[in-house]
Amino acid sequence: MIPKVDRGFFLTLLPFAAVIFALFALLAYVLAYESWPALERFGISLFTENVWKPSERGVEFVKYGLLAPLYGTLVTSLIAAAVALPLSVATVFFMEEMAPYRIKEFFSSVIDLMAGLPTIIYGLWGLEVMVPILRSWVMSPLHEHLDFIPPFACDPLSGASFLAAGLLLAVMIIPFMHGVIKEAYRQVPRTYREAALSLGATRYEYFRIMVSLIRPAIIAAVLLGLGRAASETVAVALVVGNAFNISPCLFAPGYTISSLIANQFTEASFFPLMENVMFAGSLVLLALGMLFSGIGVVMMRRVRELYGR
Repeated sequence: MIPKVDRGFFLTLLPFAAVIFALFALLAYVLAYESWPALERFGISLFTENVWKPSERGVEFVKYGLLAPLYGTLVTSLIAAAVALPLSVATVFFMEEMAPYRIKEFFSSVIDLMAGLPTIIYGLWGLEVMVPILRSWVMSPLHEHLDFIPPFACDPLSGASFLAAGLLLAVMIIPFMHGVIKEAYRQVPRTYREAALSLGATRYEYFRIMVSLIRPAIIAAVLLGLGRAASETVAVALVVGNAFNISPCLFAPGYTISSLIANQFTEASFFPLMENVMFAGSLVLLALGMLFSGIGVVMMRRVRELYGR
């Protein structure tokens, strides 16, 4: 309940907050409105078929299916989250419990800098440095010795692949996952930490206890990382290979929804329904982002309520 003395101030600020909500609602409406022609024409097959046949002759000659970009988005995002999670948790524990002050400040500055870098820098670094190293020192040896395992079965021709995109995304989402986990870690009361150490817990046992206390925040960090990874565009487009491909092999090139839009949107106006299909893909990304962010916010709220912060 807002006190009477603050109601005037509240009503003054309310329109500014309403503008943000209105902009988001307008964004969702535009995506849904522009997506409708494609959804009406292709139905559920737009998301269950892997086909990309544009044509200038008319609507009856075109056929689109976003299954391959959806698959690529899912695979690269899962790789990114699986790699970034242990690195983020370990970095938070090291910085909060073990690192001297100067080292802690140095790492904090580096992580903050990583969060603010333009994505094109990550993309160029990934294309010129990471992909060649991965192809020569990771992909080729794994394919040579473990080609009977489906994830390593295909020959890494160029290095641009689901694996390269996933690892690059992992680097990009670490600062965001680290920030969520760090916030929750600092909310754990000091008495809990002292109690664990007073019982004679080793560093590893203490680490397991602390991780268990912030488990909802870790889940939130994973969900927010997945949402962030699914929406990255330019950097992924440079290293994913950009091919309509559904393959269990991590060394195969592929597409994500965001990289598909980045590569094809400039030509979309020349082909019937292509723009609408890309808006439908954007609508999927919006829905995933809302879902992951909503669950993540609920998880973080549970942490705050648990520790009374």
